[in-house]
Amino acid sequence: MATIALARRRRWAPEHIFYTGIAASMLVAVFIGFAPSWFLVPFNGRPAHVLPPTPLVHLHGAVFSAWMLLFVAQTALAGAGRTDIHRRLGMLGLPLVIAMIVIGTLTGLHGVARASGPPIVPPLSWAAIPLFAVPGFGGLILAALWKRRAPQTHKRLMVLAMVPMMGAAFGRMPWFAGLSGIVLVPALYIVLVALWDMATIRRIHRATLWGGLYALAAMVLPILVWQTEAWLGFARWATALVA
Repeated sequence: MATIALARRRRWAPEHIFYTGIAASMLVAVFIGFAPSWFLVPFNGRPAHVLPPTPLVHLHGAVFSAWMLLFVAQTALAGAGRTDIHRRLGMLGLPLVIAMIVIGTLTGLHGVARASGPPIVPPLSWAAIPLFAVPGFGGLILAALWKRRAPQTHKRLMVLAMVPMMGAAFGRMPWFAGLSGIVLVPALYIVLVALWDMATIRRIHRATLWGGLYALAAMVLPILVWQTEAWLGFARWATALVA
């Protein structure tokens, strides 16, 4: 038993600390960002500027919170050497990801009628943010699950998949106004993974390169297209489907 415990402690290498730390920081950011408008509303009440959450918004919050907890638990289990539990819990990942993609898309579309974005951005334009973030997340998560037998690729893609979703948390923080919270601060996670690559393998891992570009595109493209007629036409059509 002592040998097993020692082996597990040794598995908490710098790599495991790095990835678990990133996952934990994302969980903390989500809590801070959504505390006033969702997590702490039962205790502190709803701020005057926050729209009343619909049942879909509550479902969205619950499902995404469950994912964040699973994400942190999975990174911690891998770091502790409990790959047996990690694999069993991983079976919950795919249906949860599918639920997140569906619910996240519906929430983004319903947000147009609620005008849930910033007052300075028209609702149809703002819809580009979640409707690009969801496939940004979903595409990288599905790629990570596909590459689960290639640990170095899998763990990088899992972290990078979270990046497009983090704009929703950082963008709600009073310290990160405008595009800094939506794009710049979340993009720092891509930089961190790239710096980790350079420090450990002396090159940018292929998953970091392509996954990072994909995640960055999911954050930048909506801002580039959200005022175009093509996007506005698509957004009108898509929101009409759920009206």
